Amino acid sequence: MKGICRVVVGTLLFVMLSFTIFTGVNQAAVKSFKDVPTTHSNYKAIQYMAERGYIGGYPDGNFRPQELISRKHVAALLDKVLKLPQPTSTKAKFYDVPKNHPYYSSIMKLSEAGIVSGGPDGRFNPDAPVTRIQMAKVLDLAFDLHMTTQNAFYDVYPDHWGYVHANALYSSGVAKGYQGEFLPNESVTRAHYAEFLYRAMLVRDARPAGNAMTKGKAWDLSNRIPYLIEQTMRKGQTNGQPYADIKMELSKYATKDVVDNTLVNYYAKACMECYNQALPVLRMEPLVRFNFTQPDANTLHVKTIEFQNGISTGGFVDYTFKKQNSHWKLASFTYTPAGTKNFEFTVDEAKKVIEAEYKSYNYKEVVIKYVTKTQQIELDPVTDAPYTFDQYVFNAETEYGRYKVHFNASDGLMQ
Repeated sequence: MKGICRVVVGTLLFVMLSFTIFTGVNQAAVKSFKDVPTTHSNYKAIQYMAERGYIGGYPDGNFRPQELISRKHVAALLDKVLKLPQPTSTKAKFYDVPKNHPYYSSIMKLSEAGIVSGGPDGRFNPDAPVTRIQMAKVLDLAFDLHMTTQNAFYDVYPDHWGYVHANALYSSGVAKGYQGEFLPNESVTRAHYAEFLYRAMLVRDARPAGNAMTKGKAWDLSNRIPYLIEQTMRKGQTNGQPYADIKMELSKYATKDVVDNTLVNYYAKACMECYNQALPVLRMEPLVRFNFTQPDANTLHVKTIEFQNGISTGGFVDYTFKKQNSHWKLASFTYTPAGTKNFEFTVDEAKKVIEAEYKSYNYKEVVIKYVTKTQQIELDPVTDAPYTFDQYVFNAETEYGRYKVHFNASDGLMQ
């Protein structure tokens, strides 16, 4: 009788769980789901997850790929994939996830790792569906994706709370969106979550072993941390907050010296109606000029450039980041406007920049051909001393026609 009860209970649990977590599965015994044929766009990802015992289907042999995935199932699956340690706290963190909740352990593990969070009401909402932007945040933090792209999607603007996460997914090839949009508020299906998680795992597995700093991570820090600092100050200005009110938030992203002695000076002079960036915005600049050194495990020096964008003068960027309590923070930065000392771009470097610019606007077929160059004269923005530089002329041939591009070798301005 006890054996029969165990079978019944086990069957009921199997039906209740959208994603069944296995502890040991014979990969050879895994079969395709009846509703996920080999022609299904997400077949490879779903099969990959099933073969490794991360996901399961229903007793009728279906996977139900179009069903929405809930927050608790995202936590359970990520817990299995990441192999997180047991939570150190013995106290329940969310009102709606008590210690006897079947997903308590997984949710607490991810919460302690800083990957998931609840709402301001202290609830986790475990049964709620996951939106695409929430998924972006979870995968970005779980797999340390690299934000090496800015403004990847039209509908995730710089003031959007998920901006860095959506751009990190795009940069890493995990999510490309649809016709320039990310559709952040749409709910995620089981099939799509399996696909996004599969791609994130491939990104992780393709990285070199060890903790050595890579260009991708250095580029990510040079984008992500300045952005987070900028947004904190921008929101503070918009809300009319004194600097003292945002110092604690800024201290998450910058060292005490930068917070106390550098950012405070900018904040006091910033225009509330016409907020100007205090820090550079890197787009494709690191493709041509980006150097980093790591004198020790907790220090990173970055040297790069920022192009002139028609509004601000291009210049040389120097960053120092320090790791404190396992978190990288901005420790110092300098910005030197291009002038008498300028970029002196080569023709090949200019071609690379122009091609990347066109592709950032979804041009697929781009061929950049050098035509000629002329000499131009400008004044140094700091000293007013005149200087001469090359202005290159290119033809950009695309699927939509040919365009003429003028490119300043001095500061990267394109016209």
